[in-house]
Amino acid sequence: MRKWRCQKSELILDTKYFKVRKDTVKLPNQEMIEWIYWDSKDSAMVLGMTPDKKLVMIRQYRYLVGREVLEFPSGGLHNNENIEECARREFEEESGYRCSQLIKLGSFYETYSQLNREIHLFFAPQARKTKQNLDQGEKGFEDIKVELVEFKDAARMASDNTIVAVGSALAILLLKEKIENKDIKI
Repeated sequence: MRKWRCQKSELILDTKYFKVRKDTVKLPNQEMIEWIYWDSKDSAMVLGMTPDKKLVMIRQYRYLVGREVLEFPSGGLHNNENIEECARREFEEESGYRCSQLIKLGSFYETYSQLNREIHLFFAPQARKTKQNLDQGEKGFEDIKVELVEFKDAARMASDNTIVAVGSALAILLLKEKIENKDIKI
């Protein structure tokens, strides 16, 4: 397939949380179009498992959908941070658990026509309880409840659409497949 070519890129919104860009793009048929998208740093999501084989999940209110959502801890890269550092930091901040080992499950794009962020998925066996360190001020407001969920229950919830966060559902199903294929032992 022939690639589209960016002719010009313009920042049209720049906040401390995200940026929006408008690109002028030349299509393979030579037509010029405008493409507006959310320009974001990559992020990491961690499926932590406690020594007693429960997944560390978080429940929080999500404003845009107007409801509480069960998901895995995740967040975006900070400056000069690699993706594994981001995964460890976000996991401990949001869940109050620390991971000593990270196993890469894969990565994906949520809505690649509107958002350029890649989300990297990690499995953390043997997650150990520490202390939650939520943002409560200028950086944002996090009100997060930690829930420990049996793996088989999480897999069922991902399959039956009880877990509506696409990244979390996908992550559980990827982990389930890797366990069934004996690529990961729990």
